[in-house]
Amino acid sequence: MLEVDRKSYWGNLFTYFPALSRYIPLGDYAVNVRPRACVLGASDGKFALPLLRAGWEVVAVETDALFLDGGSFDLIDGHHEVTGLRQRLASESLEDRCTVVEQDYMTLPADGGFQLVMGSGLWSMPPNRVHTLQALIDQAMGMVAPGGIFFGDYLIALNDEERACGYYPKTDEMEKIVSRPGWELFENADLGIYGESHLGYEQWHYHRYAAVIAHRMPLPSVPAAVTK
Repeated sequence: MLEVDRKSYWGNLFTYFPALSRYIPLGDYAVNVRPRACVLGASDGKFALPLLRAGWEVVAVETDALFLDGGSFDLIDGHHEVTGLRQRLASESLEDRCTVVEQDYMTLPADGGFQLVMGSGLWSMPPNRVHTLQALIDQAMGMVAPGGIFFGDYLIALNDEERACGYYPKTDEMEKIVSRPGWELFENADLGIYGESHLGYEQWHYHRYAAVIAHRMPLPSVPAAVTK
């Protein structure tokens, strides 16, 4: 079973990530094949570390120095010490299988190089709103190799402000965004409302979570040459 890393600062916030256990290689297969994943918004390793421990190679895309290198802060719920991703990788000797990329993922090649590309809640974040939601999803899905999986936790609007901004789609709207030739939509579900408080939004608030899992179909096999 694939579980999030609970020692991450974000470890207790909702995600549909464990459902990937039904769709991606784990166990001996992953250990031997070492498939490649790209975690968009990797932070301090909530998703990257479980994938690495399961045998995957990971490209961790993150620009926040606090979660890459560690630090501390105080919130309404108390004092928080963050162990950065780099230190966490070093402590488990995982640096050789994880490449940390400190840049906007929209500047990365969308050349189909990964068996899994995933993000959690990042598409509605204000820094990403310089791009349309369609463009953000197109870029992420373009990074998925034939036969691979795109996974995303996203948020559905709960109020007029969220509805108006265009980054909190209903499930039918998300289905239109991810639908394209050569892909199969495995799951796209409204997962319910969860209350939370966290860095960047200390006030107790609510999100309606949803998740999409899509499969890029393998390329057609090439028939073997016929010899006489």
